[in-house]
Amino acid sequence: MYTKIFKTLFIFIVGFLALNVSASSCEFTRDLEIDSKGEDVRCLQEYLNNSGYTISSSGVGSLGNETENFGELTQKALIRWQIANNITPSKGYFGMKSRMKYNSLIKTTNSNTSNTTNTNTVSTDCSSSAIYDITTGKKCKPDETTNTPSTTIPNTGEQGKAMKRIKEAIVMINDAEDQIEDSDENTSSSEGNLEDAKEDLFDAIIALIDKDYSDAYDYADDAYKNAEDAFEDAGGESLKDEVENIIDKAEDKIDEAKDKIDEAEDNDKDIDEAEEILDDANDTLEKSKEAFDEEDYEEAEDLADEAKDLANDAIDAIGKNSDKDDAEETIDDAKDAINDADDEINEADEDGEDVDDAEDLLDEAKDLLDDAEEAFDEEDYEEAKDLAEESLDLVDEALDEI
Repeated sequence: MYTKIFKTLFIFIVGFLALNVSASSCEFTRDLEIDSKGEDVRCLQEYLNNSGYTISSSGVGSLGNETENFGELTQKALIRWQIANNITPSKGYFGMKSRMKYNSLIKTTNSNTSNTTNTNTVSTDCSSSAIYDITTGKKCKPDETTNTPSTTIPNTGEQGKAMKRIKEAIVMINDAEDQIEDSDENTSSSEGNLEDAKEDLFDAIIALIDKDYSDAYDYADDAYKNAEDAFEDAGGESLKDEVENIIDKAEDKIDEAKDKIDEAEDNDKDIDEAEEILDDANDTLEKSKEAFDEEDYEEAEDLADEAKDLANDAIDAIGKNSDKDDAEETIDDAKDAINDADDEINEADEDGEDVDDAEDLLDEAKDLLDDAEEAFDEEDYEEAKDLAEESLDLVDEALDEI
């Protein structure tokens, strides 16, 4: 029975959620732009997704997967919304003009919703002013409805939490269905979990209509987890699995950095800076694991990537101070050698010797020294040392020409 009416139920859910999300509003007290973070960013993403300005069709930023991070996808969706609403400049910056337009649209939407609540309702039967009977998924006949008024559900914290989890469950159920359809494996177990997910989702919707938001969330959570099991059993990789792999790779990179630092220490290389950076990498990895345990997978992924980058920085920092000292010493030697050569060439010139070739070679040595100092300023100490050594060689050649 559930399978037969699921598509109808799905259409109802989307409509129900869209109605309530449209009727609810976000409170924007600041400008939002690239790299902004916070619940107001998530609310903006939910508004854009439910208003037809889709941030992403799947994954992070998609319906039910909104985040607190304002990235390029949010910016692009916002630009489309701004263009459609004649907001200039349309650059994806949510400032005063955009907030005023948003408030105007939400005010209109809420007014329209209030005027239509008597007719646009859904019930578990056709005894009230329902257009759809959720039990059968069929449209109520005119003679089955009454004029009993209905009230728009307020967007309380519990209701919003339940609705969000329901949306997430819908997305995961769709992903599981697609994965089962594309899978070459035996999907009997996946199909069983998927049916359980649909039943849980059905119960979540009933609880939501009954305003039992706690049960609605719990049922929706069960639906999500059963759909996730179905998705994974059919060979799909969940966001949880993807992030777990990213954390594992960050941990491997940190282990690699630790091994290289230990090896460098055995070879008497300077490892002080590398060890400090590696400590930061370990701290960041621990934060990533904590976010993962709290099921904040996006934050866990960002932190794991940061930990991996820090581990690479730690490897690059091995012996960095030693290389810096060596380069600085070689550059100083080249400066001294050039100054001494200048004196010798000038003395030879005063004695009437031909110093043209020597002066040309010394000029080249000076140019290389300039390049060496530039590389040193850019912290490319190996290149700086090599250039300074080439400068020294040219100084020797210049002196040989006298």
